[in-house]
Amino acid sequence: MTERWARFDTESNALDNVEKLSHFLERAKHHPEEWKWVVICCFSALYSYAIQVAKGTDDLSVIVETKKGHKKLISFGEALKRCEKPFGGRDVLKLSAEESESIRVIQNEFRNKFEHYNPGSWAIEISGFPEHILNCLAVIQRLAIDMNFYTHLSLLQKERLELTLKSCELSISEIREE
Repeated sequence: MTERWARFDTESNALDNVEKLSHFLERAKHHPEEWKWVVICCFSALYSYAIQVAKGTDDLSVIVETKKGHKKLISFGEALKRCEKPFGGRDVLKLSAEESESIRVIQNEFRNKFEHYNPGSWAIEISGFPEHILNCLAVIQRLAIDMNFYTHLSLLQKERLELTLKSCELSISEIREE
């Protein structure tokens, strides 16, 4: 049997998160339970691109050692803080109050609860999700395209990213119209 490999790197993983976000946004139009995956993919894309920008050219700069000597990725909050501070020649990430609130809601009120689901039943109001996701998409756009000048994405991957972000915005626009 011929060996087959799936290959991942930081940037292709981040792009995959945005593509999955687009996929689940399209499905959420008719299947409200898909908002769970929209939230998870949106947060993963935010985190991935925050790491991309925060690390610059030094992959190890976003790795910390725990008290027990294990290596782990810095938290999303730490990555975002680093993006908000000047470093080298890159721009500083400036979040509006609405963007900060949307990130907080997506991460703390929903993503964390979806990822660490407690036994029981949960019904959530989803009408506010489109606005929160749209605000997060604006941040993803700035992190992934405007600030990420250390990118190793191919021209085709950059085009996919830009088209996918536009597709997400279109899906949200269609959802808002319903």
